[in-house]
Amino acid sequence: MPLRSFESGVSSAVVADALRRDGGVIVRNVAPPDLIGSVSAELRAKLDESGADHQSGYQSGFSGRRTLRCYGVLRFSPSSAELIAHQLVLDVADAILLPACADYQLGSTTGIEILPGQGAQPLHRDDSPYPVQLAGLELQIGVMWALTDFTAENGATRIVVGSHRLLRTWHAPELANCDQAVMPKGSVVIYLGSTWHGSGENRSKSPRMGLINTYSLGWLRSESNHMLEVPPAIALRYPTNIRRLLGYTTHGDGEDQLGHYDGDEPAWVAPRPRFTDCP
Repeated sequence: MPLRSFESGVSSAVVADALRRDGGVIVRNVAPPDLIGSVSAELRAKLDESGADHQSGYQSGFSGRRTLRCYGVLRFSPSSAELIAHQLVLDVADAILLPACADYQLGSTTGIEILPGQGAQPLHRDDSPYPVQLAGLELQIGVMWALTDFTAENGATRIVVGSHRLLRTWHAPELANCDQAVMPKGSVVIYLGSTWHGSGENRSKSPRMGLINTYSLGWLRSESNHMLEVPPAIALRYPTNIRRLLGYTTHGDGEDQLGHYDGDEPAWVAPRPRFTDCP
């Protein structure tokens, strides 16, 4: 079963509907080439550093022995903020996540470069750190930006279409429904946290680079510790919507408030407007 693919300019409602139905969806040619070039250039040094430091733990059987990774990209890639807070992505996150939380947050931000000769990654679900499953409740979404062309030969992300409807299990789903997110540079594939997926085998002679950002319910602990990865001195360089996504704000209101500082909202972060704030 193929992933549905749309061109840029498609409405977020159409993308969200496809995501709910299939567990994954592609939107092509979303980000301009100059932005993709800036993000790629800013990730370059950290990706190379991860390959040179074999004690870092970045390379493993799961992450890939011939795969470079860098985390907390907002620490060193200011241009990535435009992808992380892209309006299409936030509108889709609103549709999928906000029904179950007062606000959502970044789970993690990771630059990934799959080198030639890297085998396929084991299929997995990104929501597996959270030991809960409730029908109809999505805990997070994943958003993979293509910083190079994603092809069947260079390891385009594999998505098992419809696998978000499976109950949590340690057994891999039926691979007949597995499709690859083949898409040009500047495109994005969005998938649910409950969808089985994994990077493909790079059989080409060139690396495949992507930026994967996850967005999770605001009342969950984020996968990455953003307070350390992007400390306040760096977070202050970004607009308030990025600080909010990093978790520099509270979740909820009154007695239901989580993450307050000295009993109050952090003064330098503007939270998402609450229903009670609306006219």
